[in-house]
Amino acid sequence: MSNWTYTIGAGYYYNHMTLIQNAMNVKAFFEEHYPSMTKEAIIGIIANMDHESYLNPAQQEHGKGGSASYGYGLLMWTPARTKIVAYANQEGGNWYDGDLQLDYARISIPSTWIVSQAYPYTWAQYQTLNDYNEATRTFFYNFERGTWHDELDEYAAFWASELYGDTPPSPEPPLPPSPEEEDEDLLLWLVMFLCKFFK
Repeated sequence: MSNWTYTIGAGYYYNHMTLIQNAMNVKAFFEEHYPSMTKEAIIGIIANMDHESYLNPAQQEHGKGGSASYGYGLLMWTPARTKIVAYANQEGGNWYDGDLQLDYARISIPSTWIVSQAYPYTWAQYQTLNDYNEATRTFFYNFERGTWHDELDEYAAFWASELYGDTPPSPEPPLPPSPEEEDEDLLLWLVMFLCKFFK
């Protein structure tokens, strides 16, 4: 049973130094359960957790009044009701328990991982990445999927230094995410329109 710092709610912001123990818990978990996973891949996960929940396992999605229809936990599982809350009920535990959430992460990450065009790595391939920025972006685009925020690179650099004593190189701008199917159709239509217009 790990020692976790947590506060249940949507309005809590922790600084990095407060949650070093939480980050160490995540690091230890993935090192134990995925012994061949690179440190870069582990930091990619931790950086995304920092972005999603400030590494507070009891974090609830901002502005949603604690509704379980929205995100809860280290990775903001959404809807919480059918994901982390349902898993906690099944296991007879508390949804805000960090250890329980890490167990759930082992199920939810590979089952909802989608290989993107920009970062074409399977979950197994992700575990072998040896670049902190590439790992952070791959985890974001293939698991979290949303709007990229540059502070993710800062989180990766902080935790790489704090947990492994490494200083990642300054990152290049991230590749854009893979377009959704309907976006591809829209882009194709736009290209055809512009070609016709400028003939």
